[in-house]
Amino acid sequence: MAVKQLLGGRYQFIKTLGSDVDGGTYLVGDTYLEGHPKCVIKRLPLDGKGPRALQFILLLLQKKAEALKHMGTHEQVPKILAYFEEKHNFYLVEEFIPGRPLSNVLKPKQPLSEDVVVQLLEEVLKILMVVHSWGVIHRCIKPSNIIQRQTDGKLVLTGFGIFREISAQSEPFDDEDARTSIEPEQVYTSPDQLQGDRHFNSDIYSVGMIGIQALSGLTTAQLAKLRNGRRRNGTAASMQLLWHKDVSASPMLMTVLDRMVHLHSEQRYQTAAEVLEDVRKLHKDHKKQTKAKILPVDAPAPSPLLSVAEPSYSQTNRRTSSRPLMWGIGLACLIGLGAWLYFGRIPQQTRAYLYMRQGKSALKNNQYQQAITDFSNALNQEESGYAFLQRGLAYQKLDQWREAQSDFSQAIQLDPSLDQAYFQRGNIRFSLGDGQGALEDYSKAIALNPKAIKAYVNRGTVRGDLGDEQGAIDDYTIAIQGNPSLASAYLNRCLSRSNLDDHGGAITDCSQAIALEPNSVMAYQNRGLVRRRLGDSAGALKDLNIAINLDPDDPDPYYNRGLARLELGDSLGAIEDYTETIKRAPHHALAYYDRGLVKLDIGDKLGAFADFQTSAKLCLDAGRQGCYEDARYQLEQLQQREPQLFPSDGSDTSFEAKKGFKTYGADFASD
Repeated sequence: MAVKQLLGGRYQFIKTLGSDVDGGTYLVGDTYLEGHPKCVIKRLPLDGKGPRALQFILLLLQKKAEALKHMGTHEQVPKILAYFEEKHNFYLVEEFIPGRPLSNVLKPKQPLSEDVVVQLLEEVLKILMVVHSWGVIHRCIKPSNIIQRQTDGKLVLTGFGIFREISAQSEPFDDEDARTSIEPEQVYTSPDQLQGDRHFNSDIYSVGMIGIQALSGLTTAQLAKLRNGRRRNGTAASMQLLWHKDVSASPMLMTVLDRMVHLHSEQRYQTAAEVLEDVRKLHKDHKKQTKAKILPVDAPAPSPLLSVAEPSYSQTNRRTSSRPLMWGIGLACLIGLGAWLYFGRIPQQTRAYLYMRQGKSALKNNQYQQAITDFSNALNQEESGYAFLQRGLAYQKLDQWREAQSDFSQAIQLDPSLDQAYFQRGNIRFSLGDGQGALEDYSKAIALNPKAIKAYVNRGTVRGDLGDEQGAIDDYTIAIQGNPSLASAYLNRCLSRSNLDDHGGAITDCSQAIALEPNSVMAYQNRGLVRRRLGDSAGALKDLNIAINLDPDDPDPYYNRGLARLELGDSLGAIEDYTETIKRAPHHALAYYDRGLVKLDIGDKLGAFADFQTSAKLCLDAGRQGCYEDARYQLEQLQQREPQLFPSDGSDTSFEAKKGFKTYGADFASD
């Protein structure tokens, strides 16, 4: 983010700290105060929202920010200093905490000792108990939001989830279209919170997952697999994560962590104070054994000058009396040092080369953790942009996006000609919601290598996501010219052409994608959606049936088949498909809304009312004003027509009545 003018007329941009699904985080200087002290600004982009939606979202953001700003103070919680809106962005200004995030401490296959984990849990729970006493649910506890303060080594809880609550959810971009049901950042989020139900013990779940990661040395990807497998195979009676085999710890600590991360919120600890009481029982013995801080602050190495004794007066005289001899010895030492510096690099370069070979072999064989170790050893011998690039690729395969992004940036700094480093960093930036940063990286990769076909495809995806459909089509066309067998380019161009009302060209492109990849779920689904736009509901139904047969777990084809069935007069079939959508995506507000409309049409008023209520809640939680107002409008109409059956709940339903508003439905599933 290149910022020349002051943000909010006050804050001077210093550097980008990170990007995530909610926006960007920046280090800035406050020019209003002497010495321009540093602070952190978090940005939520509000582009593409209408005036009414923008007003609605800003009101919610201001209420949340004001509540955080005036809540109680605690030395281990950064202060909210200010907030403002500027150029369709909302900014939250927070106290800057110099230090290192816990994510830098938790290393794969490097578990922390039990006593360290117990102390870690105790310190975070103490903070959490105070935060909950203010009536605040954090909602976004993860290692990167726990900072070990540089000045005293204490942990500070940052990153309160104001933006996550308000902003609409988005799915991470994946260059290979590989998805898991639990994304890396979501592994610390409780299942109930992911479904829109937030409790104080949702934060307890997050702390427990961090404790398990610290104790086991598992990666976020491995934690996600544990939870995904349990969600598929678990029963209502036993919904515990199977992680004990990965650690060696006392049964009591395992029991505490199990209860913290129980997948049913009712079976979890209900308060931080309750957990803290059990953790303190564990801590008594550990506290007697050690007084060291749980995570020692990184201290700079002592200056080599401090280890050299100052010469005494008599020593100086002796050196003066034997100056010719000392000059001769000094000259010989200098010559020897020069030879060592020159010839000594050869073994280092050889070792670096051998480690690089080992790392590339491990990467090729999908041994990603071993590859990271080998590339790190190579970098210890000799830093190079290529070594950082290769290690970044290994981190990327393990879904350790922050580490991968850092390595790609280091690679670019050491060797700005590495187009692959720009390309891969662009992938991560887009996956973290930084579309503009991804666009810049893809453009740089293309400038360095005009034959980088994948960079054209991915830049087209970003352009389409940012609303530049014609620019996206241009990029896909160049990619197709370079590789006529690239199915993804045809598929993506299909989307952009249809969005520009070139439905004939869109069907041709989707059909070509199917010819190249006959098992492509997205190609069938999107061709079906284009056919719906053309009024060919029967043809759409055929394509969507194939998409569902190819991937029965994807909710989007069910939802869109429901729309097609409704257009063909099959109301019960539409309800069935919306229900299947909700089973696979419980937060799908539009499926609830459209199912409510169909239920209302067939006379099931109670069922319709319940669906509209759920849709309104999901839309409000996501900050989506349009669908929230539509659902509230339907509830208001039912309450007016059936006051005995649906008494008013006192909610504000004074929205302007709409006549013949269209049913909202996703024309294209996210790619």
